[in-house]
Amino acid sequence: MKKSRYFPFGYSMDEGKIVILPQESELLQKLFSHYLNGASLQQLADLAAQSGLRFREDSEHWNKNRIARILDDGRYGGDKNFPPIISAATRQAAAAMRRQKAAAQSPILFIQRKLVCGNCGEKLRRMKQRPPRIRWDCKKCGRRTGTTDSALFQAVTDQLLAVCRSLQAIEKEPTLSPAGSSEFTRLENEINQAMDRRETDPNELLALIFACAAEKYQVCSLGKTDPQTLMLKKLFREHCKDTKLDRDLFEKTVKQVLLQPDASVWLRLQNGVVTGGEPPCCKKQ
Repeated sequence: MKKSRYFPFGYSMDEGKIVILPQESELLQKLFSHYLNGASLQQLADLAAQSGLRFREDSEHWNKNRIARILDDGRYGGDKNFPPIISAATRQAAAAMRRQKAAAQSPILFIQRKLVCGNCGEKLRRMKQRPPRIRWDCKKCGRRTGTTDSALFQAVTDQLLAVCRSLQAIEKEPTLSPAGSSEFTRLENEINQAMDRRETDPNELLALIFACAAEKYQVCSLGKTDPQTLMLKKLFREHCKDTKLDRDLFEKTVKQVLLQPDASVWLRLQNGVVTGGEPPCCKKQ
């Protein structure tokens, strides 16, 4: 079965030549014009959907990604032997605006994706203030924190480097206590009973004490030997001499960045341990 050949929206093939489709080209000109006048990608997607035209024969759905692809497609300006649908000036203006908007986005998006409120754990919204100040708003608890991208980046860097140099900070507290082990309780009772008896075999009592001590050591060590913590230790140990933030290390080891009211940060690692302290959203209710 012969595969369908797809042309960019606005074009078709007629007798071996690439031709412009009038209705689609008219919509394209509107999209570029509205974009240069300040319309958002979502507004442009809504406009395209209202036209009733399909993005492709097998897909009528319009979204921001498809609009972005159209705005970035140089063929509409006449590249690659395609007849131009928009003028070279329009194409250049749209490309310049795309670059400007891309540069205006947060340079720390990889941190922003994991940034949450240190008070309630809700995802934070980035709100621009006077450059270079940025305000982070929490919709859930209403808390607002002002900082700059560079200050936030440095705070995360400092926290992560501190963890690399102090592996004790990532240890999980034991989830069990000796008293929570039925075997430990049984051995402890037997020791007490043996000591209450008038006549006790010293060898039997010593064996019980050793067994009880071994059970206590095993139970108390459970929280410190989980595979995830060992993996984190290995990664951090490899970066113990770093002086700059390693983005790959950040992605692999940090689950959340908790922004505090004073713009300091704590890191919740992949094993659940929070560095820097225990924020309110981590405390047990």
